[in-house]
Amino acid sequence: MAIKKPAKASGKAAPSVAPKKAAPLKASRELDTEELLAANLGAMTNVVASISETLDMLVQKVESMAYHIIATEEVLAEVVAANGLDLARVNARIRTKIADGTDNLGDSSRAVDVAASIASPLPKCRM
Repeated sequence: MAIKKPAKASGKAAPSVAPKKAAPLKASRELDTEELLAANLGAMTNVVASISETLDMLVQKVESMAYHIIATEEVLAEVVAANGLDLARVNARIRTKIADGTDNLGDSSRAVDVAASIASPLPKCRM
């Protein structure tokens, strides 16, 4: 079996289109002050926009949590009003749970106060 050699190209080169050369980029140390300022302001604008979007999303999540907490408190208050509650036992459970979750470093007084507020038969003052 004979192996064919590739045909030799004719002496004429195919016309080629040379790609346009981009303007050479200046090295960062060669950028003038205005170009550096514009580049930095553009980068900072993008970062601030990203932070703003993140904060908006976090605020929406916190608002949603607040609505859920308020609704839960009011439902619990109605359940307590209808069925009663052993507040001393609730306070003991709160203290135990916070102590266990914080290696006895957490202060349970705020949680106990919240429980008392929810269990209170008095109307709650809303701001």
